[in-house]
Amino acid sequence: MRDLEALKSQINGPVFSVITPFRESDDEVDYPVLERYLHKIYDAGGRIFYVMGYNSRFSELSWDEIKTLNTFVTRTVKGIDSNAIVIVADPLHCSTAVSLEFAKHAELVGADMISLIFREKHYSNEQVYKHYSMIAEQINIGILIHEMPFISGHGGHTMNWPVELLDMLADIQNVIAIKEDAKDDKYSHDVISTIKDRVAIIISGGGKRQWLDFADLGCQAWLNGIGVFEPRLAVAFYNARQAGNHKLCDEIIEKIEVPFFDKVVSKYGWHLGIKAAMEVRGVMQRHERMPMLALTDKEYQDVVSTIDKLPVDNILS
Repeated sequence: MRDLEALKSQINGPVFSVITPFRESDDEVDYPVLERYLHKIYDAGGRIFYVMGYNSRFSELSWDEIKTLNTFVTRTVKGIDSNAIVIVADPLHCSTAVSLEFAKHAELVGADMISLIFREKHYSNEQVYKHYSMIAEQINIGILIHEMPFISGHGGHTMNWPVELLDMLADIQNVIAIKEDAKDDKYSHDVISTIKDRVAIIISGGGKRQWLDFADLGCQAWLNGIGVFEPRLAVAFYNARQAGNHKLCDEIIEKIEVPFFDKVVSKYGWHLGIKAAMEVRGVMQRHERMPMLALTDKEYQDVVSTIDKLPVDNILS
C-alpha cells in the first residue's frame, strides 16, 4: 500500500477517466480495445487513471462486471508501471455495505484509491459523514469523494454539498482527494479554499480554462475532456502550463477544446459526443450498450467533420 500523504501529493495535472468500449457484435466489454487505450494514455504521458462511474458506463454494467473492469484496469496499468496511479469506483446507486465491499475489492486487486459516490437523497450531513467514515475505518487505501450535486430528501431539488460537510469529510484520514463536479465557480472557490490543505482536488465540468482559473488557488488536477480522445493534448497542456507557455495553453483551449464543446458536446452531449470522437481518432468504436444509444451514422459524420477540422496534429507537432 502506498503512503497516503505521498499519494495525495502525486495527484497533479490531467486525470484520465476510463471510457468503457463495447463490442457491437454482442455488447460485451471489449477488453483488448480497452488495453490498447490504456497503453495509449500511458504512452502519451498519462499517469493517473480513473475508472469513474459515468464515463466508465457503470449504469450499463452489472456489479460483477464493475469488479472485473476495476480489476482489469488496475492490473493492466500496474503491469505497465507500478508507480502509475489507479483510481477505481463503486456502483452509482447502492448501500454503504456494497460500497464497502467494492472498496475492499479495490484494495485486494491493488488499486491505489477507491472513488465513492453518494447518490442516495441527502437528508442530513450526519448521514453522509457516517457513510464515508464507516468505509474509511475498514480499508487501508485512499478514498476519493465523487462530489456532484445531491438530490435533496426535502423536496427533491438538487443541492450542492454543504461546504461544512466537505470540511468534516476532509478530516477523515483515508479521504485524500475529491472530484469537485458542482460546475459552479463560486461554490468551487469556497470548496477549494476550505479543504485544499487536506485533500487533492480534481476539478471537473468546466474544461481547461476552469482549471487554470483555480490552479493558483490550490486545485492540483482536472478531469480530462478533449484528452479523452487524444491523450497527448492533456499532457502537452499541463507541460505548457508548468513551463509558462501560455500561448500553447491558449491554442489548445481556443482551437481545439472550445470548438469541440461548442460543435459536438453542446449538440450531442458529453458521453455520446466523446465516444464518437474516439471512433474518429481510431481509439474505439462509438457503440454503446442499451439503454444508451450511440450517435447515428449521420450524426457521426457531423462529428467527423468537426474533428477533422481541429488542428490537433499541427499543435502537437
